[in-house]
Amino acid sequence: MLGITISKRLINSSLQINAGVSESPGNSLHNESHWRTISPRSPNMIVDFSFRIVAIALLAGGLFAPVSVHAQSASEGLQVKPAIIEDNVELGGFTRYSITVKNLANADRTFYLSSQDIKGLDDAGLPLFAQAGEQTGYELSSWISAPEGAVTLKSGESKTITFSVHVPSQTNPGAHFGALFLTNTPTEPGGAGSAVNYSVGTIVSLKIAGDIREQAQLREFSTGKLLYGVGVVDLVSKIENSGNVLVRPHGVIEITDMFGRSVGSIEVNQNGAPVFPGSTRTYPAKWEYEGFAFGRYQATASFAYGEVDIKTIFGTTSFWVLPLKPIAVVLGALLAVIVGMYVMIRLYIRRKLRDMGISDGSRDADYYARKYQRSGSRMIVVTLIVFLVCVLFLAALFLAFA
Repeated sequence: MLGITISKRLINSSLQINAGVSESPGNSLHNESHWRTISPRSPNMIVDFSFRIVAIALLAGGLFAPVSVHAQSASEGLQVKPAIIEDNVELGGFTRYSITVKNLANADRTFYLSSQDIKGLDDAGLPLFAQAGEQTGYELSSWISAPEGAVTLKSGESKTITFSVHVPSQTNPGAHFGALFLTNTPTEPGGAGSAVNYSVGTIVSLKIAGDIREQAQLREFSTGKLLYGVGVVDLVSKIENSGNVLVRPHGVIEITDMFGRSVGSIEVNQNGAPVFPGSTRTYPAKWEYEGFAFGRYQATASFAYGEVDIKTIFGTTSFWVLPLKPIAVVLGALLAVIVGMYVMIRLYIRRKLRDMGISDGSRDADYYARKYQRSGSRMIVVTLIVFLVCVLFLAALFLAFA
């Protein structure tokens, strides 16, 4: 079900089409952040939801895509309320619903009714509409009956349209999705044709009583890469819905350092964006650490879902944060010290030999060179050992916790 499941509820909302804004009629499936709950006056729950849409392009091949239309007047448009109808129904049930349409244009307009199935959601959560005759497993459009094929409205006129949904006695239980559209041309949404038209309508989501299965799995929980230079890490959670109704997973990602201390948490999908039955959806998250991040970190994801029985799914992943620039500066400085000490010792020996009047290459020069080099070599060896210890320490950390 879309939103919190409550038997026979209508979501009282408005869907308008106007120039200047480009969205899809499916935004209502995933943009719950625009919803506000009103104190119910009856057993039905009423939610106010409003957004605007410019146009729907009916492209060859039956694809829906939101496009901007440069209308001559900003008053061209159509308003439909509610944007979503959700209900729990029985097999063989017959239910009537009503929508209110309003002509926002400055002239009389005729709008044509049609229905279409929803077969899934894209990565952004927008509905994917099925082509004519395509089997989705969640069919609904053929159950919709509207008494009028076309509606003519004067400028500013509103009208209530009543349609019915007859659920077959032999159909799959669980969620079924469709949409009732009004377009400015007789061309059906998703049908063939190359003209650009605008289309607006109401999403219909029904949950058929029976074997309702809410089942989800965390298929992937990972970071964009293993090694980061700063404490800004992208995390991805891919959740698969193997049930027959929408699931809305929400949860928290906890971050701990290599000593087991909690260093941050991230809330994921608090707006309740759904996963369509039989599909997988990706939920991105980002962790930004304000302090100095160094070493190995572990991320643990915990998600809860379910409207009847609350279920949980978990996942863990790890990543490294090594501030490579500071480390490179320190190691480079140590290396520079080693090279500098070696050069200074060589120059010191040569100067001493010249002061003693000993020429290069003589037996005395070799003797004194070895004598003075012993003390300098000890300092070089100590510095080199410190350099190697730093490198080995970083390597040991990586191998121990990778």
